Amino acid sequence: MNFVPDLSQGTAIFMVLFAASMWNTWFISLKYLGDYPIDGYYVTLFITSIIFVWSVGFILDGEALIGNMRDVFAVDPSRVIVPLVSGVMYVTGMRITLYIFATIGLSLAQPIKSSINVLVGTTVAAVVGGVPEGYSLPLIYTASLILLVAIFFTMQAGRLRIQAQESAEEKNKLQFSMRDLWRAISLAVFTSFFGLAYTFSLSYSLRSITQPNGLAVLPYMALLATGAFVGSMLTSGTLLTRRKQWSLVFNAPFSIHKFGIWSGLFHYGGNIIHTYATAFLSSVVSFPLGLTGGLWVQFWGIAYGEYKGSPRRVYILLSIGILLYFVGAYIIASTNF
Repeated sequence: MNFVPDLSQGTAIFMVLFAASMWNTWFISLKYLGDYPIDGYYVTLFITSIIFVWSVGFILDGEALIGNMRDVFAVDPSRVIVPLVSGVMYVTGMRITLYIFATIGLSLAQPIKSSINVLVGTTVAAVVGGVPEGYSLPLIYTASLILLVAIFFTMQAGRLRIQAQESAEEKNKLQFSMRDLWRAISLAVFTSFFGLAYTFSLSYSLRSITQPNGLAVLPYMALLATGAFVGSMLTSGTLLTRRKQWSLVFNAPFSIHKFGIWSGLFHYGGNIIHTYATAFLSSVVSFPLGLTGGLWVQFWGIAYGEYKGSPRRVYILLSIGILLYFVGAYIIASTNF
């Protein structure tokens, strides 16, 4: 029998918010890699992820891990195939996102991507996954719009930060041209649609209160992690081969590999927590709540000095954005169904 925790609404909402705080912590690893190939880091991350998820799956579900996949495949093969394909797609998008984050920084890149995803992702979750009985879809969109406004406030803060740093005597280490900025924005738009594959997969293939025909949590996560591993090998693995950099990966010390391992555990640890909560709440509720991960990106941007030397109005805009993140999350979390 597959492991199914007994959750309350409050516990499930806390799990989503906690998972969102875990997701974006691994982007800070980029600041410690030095000259080490980012693709080597990426491969380590997803090797760690696939081992971690399958191990947790067998520990908690035992034979039911494979049994559930087999049973669902016999009835509807697409429910099993979609997580595998979606894993490849969203990881491909994330690989490009790593370039974007490294180019223009955490606090500017995340608002750009989130502003594209917020309403489209919520719509996909509602249409594909369904809306829980008694839950107001207009209220979900209202909260999503508030989160979107929060994103734009933090984006404006990031834009003004760049302008201030261009004239400051002490330059921030993160420097880029307007050409780099527009190229990163174009890539952010492109990769956002890859990221929606994750939301579609979660809404379509996960068994939840609004989707009775899907997979149990850990079988779903094992398939997603497998697709993600394949995606990392098709992207980063191919680049490492073409650049003849595999020797750098094999010879790297643990002091470098630890960042990929740590990131993999946090990334898929957050995914597992989020997916258990989604099975209880439905994806249309958990998806917009997950956007609060952008709030934590702003905190990490501050902690790592991306706002150093910024004028007061930047911090005012940033504070308004952070407050709106809390308001949007509160509207969703305070609704009972």
